[in-house]
Amino acid sequence: MEKLKSTSWVARRIEAWSEKRNPPADEVILNRKNILIIPSSQGVLLALAILVVLIAAINYENSLGFGLAFMMVSLFLVAMLHGFNNLNGLRLSTMPCSPVFCGEDAAFQIVLSSDDTGSPESLELLFRGSRVSRAGMSRATEEQVSVFLPASRRGELAAPKLYVRSRFPTGLFSTWSIVNLQTHCLVYPRPVAVSLKEVLHGASSGVESKLVRSGTDDFHGFRSFVPGDSLKQVAWKNVARGQGMLVKQFIEPVDEQLWLDWDMFFGFSQEERLSRLCYCVLQMASLGATFGVKLPGIEISPAAGKKHKIKVLRALALFNLPDTKSPLSDIKRG
Repeated sequence: MEKLKSTSWVARRIEAWSEKRNPPADEVILNRKNILIIPSSQGVLLALAILVVLIAAINYENSLGFGLAFMMVSLFLVAMLHGFNNLNGLRLSTMPCSPVFCGEDAAFQIVLSSDDTGSPESLELLFRGSRVSRAGMSRATEEQVSVFLPASRRGELAAPKLYVRSRFPTGLFSTWSIVNLQTHCLVYPRPVAVSLKEVLHGASSGVESKLVRSGTDDFHGFRSFVPGDSLKQVAWKNVARGQGMLVKQFIEPVDEQLWLDWDMFFGFSQEERLSRLCYCVLQMASLGATFGVKLPGIEISPAAGKKHKIKVLRALALFNLPDTKSPLSDIKRG
């Protein structure tokens, strides 16, 4: 898994040069003002070989040596020209990034497109410290590439500078550019498993049992007959089969509002509390429960469904972070 090496003085100077020509933007088009061409190790060896052949040709006045040197120079220049044209006119834009949990890799979606004059090939996209994502395009088409970056902290993860490079067509030159696309990824707290039974209702009862109760809505199963049970609930077909006196059980959902409270995890640090609350939110949402969340200064009204889950997870991700504005319209602040 290839990664970009640590910065050197030359790399820092190049980044500073590129930053002046590629200010933060939603879309970037590569051209002669922001494309760099640097000989690769193979290109440097070819340049040295050209120099040796040329010196030998001059020393021995050999026409064949001059022809070989000029042919090698032509190859050198043509490779540089095609390497530049491979990136020239490439348009980069972004698409929304799906939220991830802390500790996972954020997948930033980069859209590559080009006009009819070129079809970039053998492209490599990466952030510093991340693995390389490779792409290639057909003429006059678009391609969406996922570029990954480790999400080590919750909150809004801003994409760093994106490196776009290629060694097309011969590998003699490394043609690349550094672009600064304005895109973010929301990072939720890392879920830490806890016992909902103990957190919400004590060790003697489970969450599931509090979400339903006996009723007449949904068939739940059978139980043994107890004196006093209504004969209407007896499963007479089972009695006829010789299976004994069984009673049909029905259940109905309980309209009980559950609260996930900050003080449930007294004694833990802020991030530890958020991680445990995040796990509880995921579990409650999977059960289809109606629940609310109380954080210091924030109260989210009880609700259910996917939108409510995303709303609560976003509140946990942005909780107590500087310069973040939550778009939650129904959050009550104390």
